[in-house]
Amino acid sequence: MKQYDVIILGAGAAGLMAAMVAGQRGKRVLLIEHADEPGKKILISGGGRCNFTNIHTAPDRYLSVNPHFMKSALARYSPRDFLDLVEKHGIAWHEKTLGQLFCDGSAKQIVAMLWDECAAAGVDLWLGHPANVERDDGFSIECGSRRATATKLILARRAVDPQDGRDELCL
Repeated sequence: MKQYDVIILGAGAAGLMAAMVAGQRGKRVLLIEHADEPGKKILISGGGRCNFTNIHTAPDRYLSVNPHFMKSALARYSPRDFLDLVEKHGIAWHEKTLGQLFCDGSAKQIVAMLWDECAAAGVDLWLGHPANVERDDGFSIECGSRRATATKLILARRAVDPQDGRDELCL
C-alpha cells in the first residue's frame, strides 16, 4: 500500500489544480478519477473550446458564508496567474463577451496543460474506478485492486445534496 501526503478525489478542473499546486509544493499526491480520463467536463466546456477564466473575476462576484475567502483566494492566485500558465504552454486564446477567455483551439489543450503540470510535479493518477474511503488516523482509499493512504483528503467533485437535491461542488 502506497502512502501519500494528500489524495484528491476528482480529476476535473478543481482536482487537477489542487494536485498541481500540492505537487509543486513537494507533497506526495494521488489524484483519483472514476472516469477513464481526467478533465472530461473541461473538454465540453465552452463548446469544446474551454472558457478557462474571466479577466473580470473579483471577490464581490462570489457568494460565500465567508465573504473574505475569495479576497484571499484571488490575492493568492488570480486570473492573470492562470493566463500566464496558458501562455507558458503556448496555448492561443481569445476574449469573448464580458472578459471570458477561450482557447482558440481545443479544450484538450487545457486538460493536457494541467496534466503536464501535475506529471512534472510527480502526481500519481488512478483512473477508471470509484474510490472507497475509510477514515482512521488518516484516510485509506481502495480503488479497484489498489490501496493507498494519506493524512489529507480533498473532495474535488460535484455532488448532489441529499437534503435538497441541489448540485454543489465539494472542494
